[in-house]
Amino acid sequence: MNKALEDKNLYLWLLLTLTPKVGIVTIKKLIHHFGSIDNIYNQSQATLSQIVSSTVASLINSKVSAPEADNALKWMNEHDNNLIISIDNPLYPVELANIADPPNILFLKGNVELLKQNKFAVVGTRHPSVQGSNNALAFARDLSNNGLVIVSGMASGIDRAAHLGALEGSSRTIGVIGTGIDQIYPLSNKDLYQKVLEQGGLLVSEFPLQTPPLINNFPRRNRIIAGLSLGLLVVESALDGGSMVSANMALEMGREVMAIPGSIHSPVSRGCHKLIKTGAKLIETSNDILEDLRITPTTIAYNAVPEQNPILDIMGFEPITIDKICSDLNIEFNDLCANLLELELNGKITNCGGGRYQRVFR
Repeated sequence: MNKALEDKNLYLWLLLTLTPKVGIVTIKKLIHHFGSIDNIYNQSQATLSQIVSSTVASLINSKVSAPEADNALKWMNEHDNNLIISIDNPLYPVELANIADPPNILFLKGNVELLKQNKFAVVGTRHPSVQGSNNALAFARDLSNNGLVIVSGMASGIDRAAHLGALEGSSRTIGVIGTGIDQIYPLSNKDLYQKVLEQGGLLVSEFPLQTPPLINNFPRRNRIIAGLSLGLLVVESALDGGSMVSANMALEMGREVMAIPGSIHSPVSRGCHKLIKTGAKLIETSNDILEDLRITPTTIAYNAVPEQNPILDIMGFEPITIDKICSDLNIEFNDLCANLLELELNGKITNCGGGRYQRVFR
């Protein structure tokens, strides 16, 4: 397709996709009947009314969405990093095109070459434990170093840790957002948006420019996260968390679904435990993921390394107070503080605040 025809094709896709009352199902019906996007716009309103309602036919025929389509093209031409692709574009990822309800248009910002690489999703709660954030970062970094592009939702919590971990690795990251691609949400992640783009990552959205963070848009975003990926890891999630929606969507798409177990006392472990009970793979190390995806590790994977240390042994993997450690080990407070500081500096434990420490699974 030459440049002029390609530009016209994209413009028509934008016109149709941005038309009010026209959704994925309606577009699929029109394409099936008329054969191409070009043919749809060659029809009279009366002919269109045989396939869709007269109201929708009128909206399509009048090109009511032209101002939005023009703005979208203007945005795309403002920067080399900006791109919009339709589902019939060769750049459109095949794995996403094959789901039941793929987006007809993708707004992209950043390194579009990442769409051609093997991708894996890491998701979880916006309110993780310290250990959950550490796990997300370490697993994502390790998987990135083993050739997987990490996909997540640019939210706070586990998503943020997964993106940062991926950027510490070698294979970059893709952030799928639930707003217009020209919006930043949450604002506290402004630095993350900048890091993703500056370090060769990619932002993806199906939503029109200036779309605010509407609650109903985030499940739609989640299907893209799952659809892009070979598999999906849930690090921490409540039973009713958005990550459970992503996991269920991934299962419906035939993707590998995996989960990290946690404390039986933690509400953000219950979603993972439910997934494991119903067939998700229990993940203890990143080697478990690579093995399941039939990928041979190229770097040392994130694994637990046993270490003989009485303080670590008494701590376990849940937050514990200094007073409790002192009591159980019969150790002087000042000596314990010095040991805790050394363990923290060596990345063996983390300070949870309030005089509590927790062992790091590493």
